[in-house]
Amino acid sequence: MALPTYGLITRGAQNTVDSSLTSGTAQSQMVIRLFADFLKYLDPTETPFTSSVKKGQAFNQKKVEWGNSFLAPQASATGASIADGSTTSVTVATGDGSKFMVTDVIKVESEKMWVTAISGDTLTVKRAFQGSTGVAHTTVGTVIDILGPAAQENADTPLTPIAKGSLEYNYPQLFDYGLHLSERDNNTPDYEFNSGTKYEAYLAKLMKEAAIDFEKTAILGVRSAETTAALPSTGGTPTTMGGLDFFTDRSYDLSGAPISESQLMQVMQDLWTAVGDEKMAKTVLVGGFMKRALSSIWNSQRLATVKDESTTLVWDSIQTDFGRLKFVLSRYIPAGSLYFVNLQDISIHPYKNGDWKEVRLPASGPYIKGRFTGDHTMVFRNNAARAKVINASTTQGDYPNI
Repeated sequence: MALPTYGLITRGAQNTVDSSLTSGTAQSQMVIRLFADFLKYLDPTETPFTSSVKKGQAFNQKKVEWGNSFLAPQASATGASIADGSTTSVTVATGDGSKFMVTDVIKVESEKMWVTAISGDTLTVKRAFQGSTGVAHTTVGTVIDILGPAAQENADTPLTPIAKGSLEYNYPQLFDYGLHLSERDNNTPDYEFNSGTKYEAYLAKLMKEAAIDFEKTAILGVRSAETTAALPSTGGTPTTMGGLDFFTDRSYDLSGAPISESQLMQVMQDLWTAVGDEKMAKTVLVGGFMKRALSSIWNSQRLATVKDESTTLVWDSIQTDFGRLKFVLSRYIPAGSLYFVNLQDISIHPYKNGDWKEVRLPASGPYIKGRFTGDHTMVFRNNAARAKVINASTTQGDYPNI
């Protein structure tokens, strides 16, 4: 696909300010204007994600930490087949042995079992418990429901699984843009700006461009620490902020298969199982083609009569067994990807004195120099409540009703 052709784009010469201008007198010439909420004034179709996220308190540390808490899991799966109805060893999914406790009653398909011992990921069980029938369970990955303990009298209390919260963190990222133009250029009208000063007009455009940059970083940014104190002279690199993709661990790779109603419901069910109805994500961020693909799933079910003069091809939300799922269109979501989010779990935080602002810098000649800058990070709580679908088909022929 050919890229669009734009008008002339230039990067102004970078002037080195005379060292004398860093004196107190010169510093007093600096003018600072705060634009703390500038994201909120942009068209939400350009920045739908960050425009919908709440703003939190300022931080004064480069490493911003928060905690994630969750309850002990209530289910696992078989890690190996159970060949008959009498064997007393049950292998669970790798690493899931810690989810169980001695005396747990578990359910595998229609059979109940009672756990008498645990060694790693192997349970020793009493089969055909509670009057159920012992049968083979040959499919690896069969769900094991944990119903809870049934303790005996005068027995030692068994150790209970503890769901320990995790500590997560992010770094701030400094967005810094320079504006430079001569006083003559600033006051010369042209076809684009025929009144006022160009500096203010360019600043207004730059603010919109910065908001788009922040939106893209908030979705696709990768967390990284600074190196060598981030000094250009030492070849160092700055801290960067991790975004939504980085802080969404639950992933479904479709490997080129088309997105389907069944896949959407599976993600919803998994989130509901993991965190419950109140915490689970119910907003889906999608790109242009995926939005069309989602709408096409249900378009064949629309009904019209010969009297209808108009119709709609848009589905902005659907009611599911796990709540209403809302679709939000974002042009910066990668093709073939969908992000299930709960916007209440996410917040934007400025570094101390680092909120969005314009700084008019002192000049040593007949030019105007300034910068528009913001130093921010984001907090993504409750990772278990989010999910992403990746590598869904973007081939139009895979969606008959598109």
